[in-house]
Amino acid sequence: MARPSAHLDRKLVAAALAMLPETGFAGLSVREVSRRAGVNVGMFHYHFKTREAFLNRVLAEVYGGFLETFEEAARGPGAPRARLRRVLTAVARFAREHRVLYSLMIRELLNAQPEMASFAKKNFPRHAAVVMGLMDECRRAGVIRPLPAPALCMFAMSSMALPNVAVTAFERNGVRAMGGKPFKEFAAMLLSDGMIEIRADMVMAALAAGGKT
Repeated sequence: MARPSAHLDRKLVAAALAMLPETGFAGLSVREVSRRAGVNVGMFHYHFKTREAFLNRVLAEVYGGFLETFEEAARGPGAPRARLRRVLTAVARFAREHRVLYSLMIRELLNAQPEMASFAKKNFPRHAAVVMGLMDECRRAGVIRPLPAPALCMFAMSSMALPNVAVTAFERNGVRAMGGKPFKEFAAMLLSDGMIEIRADMVMAALAAGGKT
């Protein structure tokens, strides 16, 4: 029998991505996703068989884009230090463009949500290996501190990405002002391309060889 067309699987995934900020993974029901996508529940099961398989597909949509951006930045031209800085800015920009979903993924990991934890265990080592490889290249070149690569990675990645989580948390809690400015103005400044570049420079300076250990 021919496979039904109309890209119903894409409609279901798009509906889930739109719902996640309000429901989280635990609250994402097959019936409601199907309703919002305008797809019969039977077709959901035709395409995905199980809710777990569907959640893996949804997560893969977000992570796949991140990994592609990440690997492209790491593989490009330049010395290891230049490529590491490029990866850091790519991480920050991707986290900004998807910051609600990024924040949700962090929250679900902290809450030990099973589907998110399982997905992270299987997939996150892929981008971790890329950035740790770059850290090793930089250490061999003598341009960053001779500390364990995992410690360097955790510092660098969190410094670049976590402002997005903080802004999302403040927004969700109704913060109206910060640093003497309306919060929207402060958030726009903090997440701007210019500030991402400054943050990358600060991280690279902190990683630089010759600092106190």
